[in-house]
Amino acid sequence: MQEEDAFRRVVQELADRQAILDCLNRYARGLDRKDLDMLRSVFHPDATDHHGGSIDYHPAAEALIADWQVRDAHRTFSQHLLINTSIDLDGDVAHAETYFQLIVGLKPGARPDQPRLGLSGGRYVDRFERRNGEWRIARRVLIVEYEAALDARDRSHHLLWARRSKEDPSYARPLLGPPPTP
Repeated sequence: MQEEDAFRRVVQELADRQAILDCLNRYARGLDRKDLDMLRSVFHPDATDHHGGSIDYHPAAEALIADWQVRDAHRTFSQHLLINTSIDLDGDVAHAETYFQLIVGLKPGARPDQPRLGLSGGRYVDRFERRNGEWRIARRVLIVEYEAALDARDRSHHLLWARRSKEDPSYARPLLGPPPTP
């Protein structure tokens, strides 16, 4: 019986860790694909997101979405790369630290004062809570470690299939191949 209980605890811990990783991945994908329902599924309704300086999002999902839509209007793409995640579990609370890189492309001529490609990176420090059996972010502190502007050459022929919507090939079920070229 003790072995069975130990096995159940290990399986539950693995399931909890995977649910937290899945939530973090929904955050990145929701922003990059402009899938607002997916992004909403990341935060508890009363969550806060301290995004650096005087930028505090509360409630986190709706305030972040409103700000993201304004900042994202001049972008051709964004890629949130999640790199390392450490998770400390304590019952229905977990603390996670996730390293990230964010790469954004600006539309040509949209903002002449800004470079065509931006790169930043840092860490998300999160408090997750499991409520009603679901892990979501309750508190987030964003720590930016660096920002850089990069020169970008136009390689639009590589962008034939990328979509910032649910028409992106990553939503296709079943995936049968590339979509038609526009």
